[in-house]
Amino acid sequence: MENVPANAPLKWKERLKWIAPIGLAMLVVCVGCFMCFAIGLVARGELTTSALGTDFRLWPVNERQQTGVGLQRSYTVQNNGQTCVHFDVTFLLWKPKLSIENLAYDNCQ
Repeated sequence: MENVPANAPLKWKERLKWIAPIGLAMLVVCVGCFMCFAIGLVARGELTTSALGTDFRLWPVNERQQTGVGLQRSYTVQNNGQTCVHFDVTFLLWKPKLSIENLAYDNCQ
């Protein structure tokens, strides 16, 4: 048996023994999260939540010429003494072609 110092670098096969299970576990978690989102969208038509003063909304886009999902993030801001709600909207569309569109606007009262 060889005497290997404790701080010797690991061989690539030994590294792979650690990387492969961790990568597989991360893949399973990501696929599980995606399935939860997909089931929620199909069942409810949209998903909404609030976290730290920000509202999030995820909904399917099913129009005649476009198919995909939309993600909206909204939060309150002060603009020249007015209280406004700022909206950041991202559309991930895969029909007719893969595209990402961003839109930002304020709704002031």
